[in-house]
Amino acid sequence: MRQRNLLKTSLSGLFAVLLAGCALMSSWHWEKAGASEAEYSFDETQCKAKTYAGNDGTVTNATVRRMHACMEARGWRKVPN
Repeated sequence: MRQRNLLKTSLSGLFAVLLAGCALMSSWHWEKAGASEAEYSFDETQCKAKTYAGNDGTVTNATVRRMHACMEARGWRKVPN
């Protein structure tokens, strides 16, 4: 009986982790014509530094909008996966 409960708990935990992973997967990505992965990483780092400067690191809808605006100002656009 104890093994059965352990199995149920383990399977429930695994299912929860899989659901969380699916929820975190984005349906879009950033794209910029002719840009390299290094350029993307640089722009992303710069925008994060600008967006979260003086912030405690909390991600809010407002910070996400500022981050997206920064990337778009650098020529990036969101495209579906």
